[in-house]
Amino acid sequence: MTEAADPAWVLLHGTPLTPGIWDDVATALPGGVRTPDTSVVPEADAVHALAEEVAASLPEAGCHLVGHSFGGQIALEVALSAPERVRSVTILCSRDTPFPAFAPLSDAVRAGRVPDPSASLARWFTAAELTENGAAVRRARAALAAATADPTSWANALAAIATFDRSADVGRLQVPLALHAAGTDGVSTPEAMRALERRVPGAILTVHPGWAHMSPFAEADRLAGLLRRGVQRWRMG
Repeated sequence: MTEAADPAWVLLHGTPLTPGIWDDVATALPGGVRTPDTSVVPEADAVHALAEEVAASLPEAGCHLVGHSFGGQIALEVALSAPERVRSVTILCSRDTPFPAFAPLSDAVRAGRVPDPSASLARWFTAAELTENGAAVRRARAALAAATADPTSWANALAAIATFDRSADVGRLQVPLALHAAGTDGVSTPEAMRALERRVPGAILTVHPGWAHMSPFAEADRLAGLLRRGVQRWRMG
């Protein structure tokens, strides 16, 4: 297929992760796949600045935009600022409202007091996923080690999440929006994502009760299938 007939997928990662978290998902998606690197996070106006970088690189034929966590907020910003380049948006475990509890965590990380990696992994994955120690867990562990050595971008991203608020604007989104919430996520809670669904006409939310925050990546083939079926549903609708 040509890119015009089969738009590229653009997959945006969370923090302090890297594009590598998408590797296994990307191989299971049809057409072209792009995984922009948004791991270097500026201190000021971070979401808007990163969204501008992503929007400038989008194919003219449009794309299916997917964002996880902090990447989901960037995806919302891109869809609002460059709707002509976006065919559909899928948000995984993210929110359009502030999470103020991350402000003191950002300050601690900036000062070098990073969370215990084991505690972060326990929040991100289920106990069974950690025991299996699959590729997603290993990639997340490596990203945490890198962030511990150089925590500035992680601190900047946490500060941005603490204040990000597009709740008054998402209602003007004109592209299909699919939302996937993790049942045990304490940050991008199902309740927060239900509120986002209500604000966007036509948005469709699926809550996955057994998921933790990064469980989607533990079953890459399943995640790719969810993304493919979401686009097919939009085309059929």
